Amino acid sequence: MSRKAVTDDPVAPKRARPGYDVTIVEFFDYNCPYCRRMEPVLNNLLASDPKVRIVYRDWPIFGPASREAARAAIASRWQNRHAAFHEALLTSPARLDSAGVRAAATRAKVDWTRLQRDLKLHGADIDALLARTDSIASAIGFNGTPALIVGSQVVAGAVELPALRQLVATARAKPEAR
Repeated sequence: MSRKAVTDDPVAPKRARPGYDVTIVEFFDYNCPYCRRMEPVLNNLLASDPKVRIVYRDWPIFGPASREAARAAIASRWQNRHAAFHEALLTSPARLDSAGVRAAATRAKVDWTRLQRDLKLHGADIDALLARTDSIASAIGFNGTPALIVGSQVVAGAVELPALRQLVATARAKPEAR
C-alpha cells in the first residue's frame, strides 16, 4: 500500500486550505465516543494552523448505524456539505441511528433527496472506499478508533491539542514524510 493511496484517495473527503504542508489522516467512527472528543481538537488545530489538511477515512466499526452514517457523510461531499454534515454527526446528542443521521443531515442543510440519489449513483464508489479504508486500517494494525496518521507517524487513540501540535511540528521537520 502506498502513502498516496492512504492520503489521496479520490473518494475520501478532505478538508484543506491551499498551501497545506502536513496531512493528517483520521480513521474514525461516528458512534465512537473518543472520536467525538477528537473532533474539537482537530477543529482547533485547523483554526490555528492553516497549513494542515485532514483526510477523513470513515471506518464504521460500531455496526450498521455507523456504516449508514459513514455512507451518508461520504455521499454529502457531492453537494459540498461534508464538513457541516461530519460536524453534525459527531456532535449529535445520542448514539446515531437512522433518525439521528437524518436529523444531522437537516442540521447540516444537506438536501436529503439529493443525498439519496448520490448514495445510489456513487454507492459502489463509497462502498469501495470503505473497503479500502478497512484494508488500510488492518494492514497498519489499528484495532479501534480514532486512529491518526500525521505525516509518517501513526497514533492509535485520541490525543489532546498540544500532542497533536507536536505531531504536526515533527511532520514538518521531516518533509519527506509529509
